[in-house]
Amino acid sequence: MATFYEKIKLFQGLFTQEVAYTGPFFLTMDLTRRCNLRCYGCRYHSPHGMIATTKDNIIQDYPLDLFRKVTAELKTMGTGSICISGEGEPFLHPHLLDFVSIAKEAGLQVVLLTNGTLLDEHKITSLIASRLDILKVSLWASSFEEYERNYQGANLSNFYRVVEGLQLLAQLKAAQGSTLPSVVLHQPINRYNFQNTPALVNLALATGCDGLSFSPLRTRRGRFVAGALSPEEERSFCRTLKQMKKRLKSRFINDGIDHVIKRFQIGEAVWEKLPCYIGWLHAYLKVDGAVLPCGDCSLVMGNLGDHSFQEIWNGSAFRAFRRQTRTRAGLRALTDHCDCAFCCYALDNARVHRFFRWVSLFCAGERSQH
Repeated sequence: MATFYEKIKLFQGLFTQEVAYTGPFFLTMDLTRRCNLRCYGCRYHSPHGMIATTKDNIIQDYPLDLFRKVTAELKTMGTGSICISGEGEPFLHPHLLDFVSIAKEAGLQVVLLTNGTLLDEHKITSLIASRLDILKVSLWASSFEEYERNYQGANLSNFYRVVEGLQLLAQLKAAQGSTLPSVVLHQPINRYNFQNTPALVNLALATGCDGLSFSPLRTRRGRFVAGALSPEEERSFCRTLKQMKKRLKSRFINDGIDHVIKRFQIGEAVWEKLPCYIGWLHAYLKVDGAVLPCGDCSLVMGNLGDHSFQEIWNGSAFRAFRRQTRTRAGLRALTDHCDCAFCCYALDNARVHRFFRWVSLFCAGERSQH
């Protein structure tokens, strides 16, 4: 959560239309490109083909020394949190726990996103000892049958591995009297699982999860449109969540209901309703050192092999990106480079825009562009 001072610095930068006076509030990083699954809607490893966003596909794992350098900069820039996820499964990186430790030493809240198939006693014990803040386990299915539909060609016993790993994690946390990591069971919602949300809730309760979260399936420019919900199915899913809200609120720290409902309400064509402020809030670190505004943008702002993060953060590419995306017209012009459908940062943009849209009327040229 950004401090009042950081919010003031954010709006100071927004007035300039391009210069950031504070570091990114949060980052996401690709730890590795290697993965052991082929999830249906994954933009990188789906059976329907891979999307490459940067050119150097030879490098498979993020270098540890480069991460030390970046986190040292982030500590001075006031960045609050980092999500370790990426094009692949983070547990396949041989130095995952070192990354967590380095980020924690820099004062960052650390979120780790995993498919959960590689959780064993040794890894779980190490995660608890690392004081990882949040472990988010992405699971596209709440039953063996759903798993078969959503993980084509995968070993179906993986479903039970995830369940057993979550159960073991809850047991070991209890045995050690630890509340960390907070465990969130996450499900991307598609046509093959949206009707079984109650089963997912029961699974989360049975495995001792602390929270639930959901996200709409992103069709990736039509590649996964067969799995997308129809408007009526979206309404049905949201009704189900609303009906379950009271139960979930009493059982989980975070039920994720309001978040996903708002994303469905904003809709797929986010650029028609909101400008984008992500260039002020966030940066995405790729395995090969490339820095992007977000993972769904192919515009490279710079490379950490050539420049420091601070130089990139207020370099010419980031400044140009901020100028263009602060208006909906500018954002629409970037649709060849940015896949904003069901943007996962839509709510962050909405929160900033709720306040800045009034202030922006005093900025030169803004009145006619929004």
